[in-house]
Amino acid sequence: MKLPLEGIRILDLSRMLPGPYCSMILADLGAEVIHVNNPRYPYANPPPFYQKGRYRESAFNSILMRNKKSISLNLKNEKAREIFYELVKEADVVLETFRPKVTTKLKIDYDILSKINESIIYCSLTGYGQNGPYEQIAGHDMNYVGLCGILNLNREQRPYKKEQSERNPVVPGIQAADIGGGLVATIGILGAIIGRNNHPQKKGQYIDVSMLDSVFSFMPMAAAINFSKELNDGIQNENILHGSVPFYSIYKTKDHKYVSVGAIELKFWHALCEGLKREDLKNKQTVRGEEREYVFHELEKEFSKKKQSEWIEVFKGLDACVMPIKSFNEACQDPQIIARNMVASLTHPKFGQVPNIASPIKYSHTPLSIRTLAPKVGQHTKEILKQLNYSDEQIREFKRKSII
Repeated sequence: MKLPLEGIRILDLSRMLPGPYCSMILADLGAEVIHVNNPRYPYANPPPFYQKGRYRESAFNSILMRNKKSISLNLKNEKAREIFYELVKEADVVLETFRPKVTTKLKIDYDILSKINESIIYCSLTGYGQNGPYEQIAGHDMNYVGLCGILNLNREQRPYKKEQSERNPVVPGIQAADIGGGLVATIGILGAIIGRNNHPQKKGQYIDVSMLDSVFSFMPMAAAINFSKELNDGIQNENILHGSVPFYSIYKTKDHKYVSVGAIELKFWHALCEGLKREDLKNKQTVRGEEREYVFHELEKEFSKKKQSEWIEVFKGLDACVMPIKSFNEACQDPQIIARNMVASLTHPKFGQVPNIASPIKYSHTPLSIRTLAPKVGQHTKEILKQLNYSDEQIREFKRKSII
């Protein structure tokens, strides 16, 4: 059976993480993704690397660029743009992550491309979107999660320092806005493809996705608490999901490892107390003030009595939402990750067996796989130009003039 997006061609102008993550998902789903590289872009092969002798490849690209093709085009050159326009005629989607107005300067914006192909779906994925006071400001993941309120919730765990009135915000270990923006862009593109297929003239459309908007939308709990302030007769609700309550927190074990506790529902809290042999705490799940500090202290004391593996064994038969905190390397060896086939292995001509992250989408009839290794920059340039009926002599001339 065909993969869901087989027959869909995507021109990917994006760089770094957010856009390539989006097009990786679309490529996994079967789309033909042509990554359009600037041959002079200095960050086309970011670290870390797989290396053997003097030969090396970007390990980062090996994940994000799998199942894709690569063409190198210098879009500042008029002839390169003509080649790109030819590609647009047969494409379904254009994805770009330039700062707003850059595509207009390059003459590859939606207004121009939609005249070449009115069915084209054009997605711009940027930090702050195509309008607003921050439109032209540079940004990275930290800025977006800081602005939307996530960092305000993501704070140091206990114990509190007496001289501090508040816990400090903590740098997140993943790029929530980059990945989140990529996911939202993917959803937007898939929705636009369905919408175009339902349109009588098969007309495409423009999609404006902001990474700040994306992570702002990831906060329904914080939003519910904030929006309800004026409508709940002055009752102050508390956000329990950021480490300020004993039943949803992190605890250190005897061997200086950690466990996560997510005993939100009362039945899970009771199971937690049973596992810790602290029946006396069963009625203290939602206490506040000094009494809450006491519960925190008692849970810390109990968890410090056994090793992480011992606690996991204790809670194996109890529904208490207690799990170990692992490194990524440890997660790769976790039996659940293994059972779900989340680490795939590919044969590389230089490095032998190379691991990769498998798709989390598990279809019953059209299972997804990593069909091809990440291409080298410009690896498919000649092949794609041949499909556009350019001759070998023309291709050599393009290369000589740095068009490709």
